[in-house]
This record gives sequence, structure tokens and C-alpha cells, in this order.
Amino acid sequence: MNKFTVVHLSDIQLTPATQAGESPTPGPLATILADLTTHDLDPDLIVISGDLFQNGAPTDYQWLRTYLHRQSHRLGVPIQVILGDQDDRTAFNAGYLQRTVPYYAYKQVYQNMDFYFLDSKWRSRRTAGWLGRDQLDWLNKNLHLAPRRRAFLFLHHPLDAPSLRDMRYTLLQNNRELLAILHGHNIGGIYAGHVEFAANYLVDNGLPVTVVGGAANYVDCQDPHQHRVHSATSYNVITIQRGVASVTTRPLAFEPQVVRTIDVGNTGFAKHRPRLSQPYH
Repeated sequence: MNKFTVVHLSDIQLTPATQAGESPTPGPLATILADLTTHDLDPDLIVISGDLFQNGAPTDYQWLRTYLHRQSHRLGVPIQVILGDQDDRTAFNAGYLQRTVPYYAYKQVYQNMDFYFLDSKWRSRRTAGWLGRDQLDWLNKNLHLAPRRRAFLFLHHPLDAPSLRDMRYTLLQNNRELLAILHGHNIGGIYAGHVEFAANYLVDNGLPVTVVGGAANYVDCQDPHQHRVHSATSYNVITIQRGVASVTTRPLAFEPQVVRTIDVGNTGFAKHRPRLSQPYH
């Protein structure tokens, strides 16, 4: 199997169009794409794992669709996106997909490897993640259709881990249901974003999880009840060969000045979880 390179970035948090009619600003997304060209990275795939806009309108997502199409053509590489908690699913459906779907999950095959892109957005008022029963059933069915192929999963929300214990209120809330489906399958890794700092850990007795730092910010969560936000830009380069993935981080910018703080109350899992059969919100 040839070497396969994935550029993974997340939480680009693009600025929507202004009321004066100015187009959205590509900001850190443009910085990262320019860095790929500068260093001749020549990836085989680019993945943007959520938080595409803050309060984006359909026209913003339509602009992003056109922008990414042009960048994909310029770089000669497919660019895949998924939704984050700050994204508006209705606006995304109207502007980017131009069709209505209950969730945006899909599968792509590259070099006889399966790449799954999951929609862990829960409710618009929550930062936490959730995978509904219909999406879990879809994932389970597809994994069984190709049990021998190496599979890699991308979603916005990280899975729980001891090092993220104080972040449980904002992680994927139904980890056990997802891991039960993945157990016994040929999973090469899980990749997420959302918390806007880098993390690497194992779940379910050896399944690797890699969390990429934010493309627009770095969040210092040493104080579990008061997170400090810095302007920063970074992305990951995932190199896969013979089904084994290794990850390197490329930091491009970091501002030591704290731009804002986020107050956090309860750090535990959400108290009220939807039923697995409940439709997406």
C-alpha cells in the first residue's frame, strides 16, 4: 500500500459575511492551505472537522462550498468537511449541501481504506456531541460490509479519556455506544477537534484517538472552570502506510495574549441525554 497523507484541521471558525455585503473571510483556513503549498506537502486528502462558521447563514456556507471547490482544484486534492457544534445544520444543508438531511455522515474509499465522516453535532444550544441511533446503525452496517478494510473515523467531538475528565461536559456523550460498534473491527484511528488543543490517547484497549489543535484558537484548560483563549493556528499531518497512521503537528502561530475567557460550571457529562431513537436536533 502506498503512503497516504491526510491534512487534518478543525475549528476554522470563519467570519460570516457582513451586513455591508462583504464576503466571508477565509482567515486561518487560507493560512493553512498556503502553508501546504509553501512546504510542498502534497496531501492526498484534506479534512476540516467542524466549526466551519460561527452563526453562519446559508449564503456563507454556499460561499464556503465554492471556495473549497476552487482550492481543491488548485491543490489537486479532495477536501472533506463535517459539522461542529457551532455550525447551523439548517444553514449548512441549504447553502453547502443544497438539500435537507437529518445528519451529515458519509463514507469515502481511498487506496482500499475506508474513511468515515460522522456528524456529532447535538443541539444548537449545546457544545457537547451526540451520535443518534440512525447514524450509529448506518456506521455499523457499513463496517460489516467491508470487515477487512482498514477504517479511519473523523468527527468533531473527542471521546472521553482520563486526561479530559474535566472536559466531559463538552465531549461526545455516548462514547460507549460508538465503541460497542467499533469493537472487533479493523479501525486504524479516530480523529477529532473541538477542544482546540492537541491530545493523543487510547480507548477501548488500544484504539488510538488524535485530537487536532484549533485552526483559529488555542484554549488553555488547566483551570477546569475558567478556560483562557489565545489566537493560534495549527493543523495535523496524518501519514498512513500499510494501514498504520502516524501524526505530526504543524504549529503556525500562537499569541500569548489572552483574548477572552470561558467560564465553566459543571464539568461532568450532560445530565439529560436524549434517547438513542430520538431524531437529531
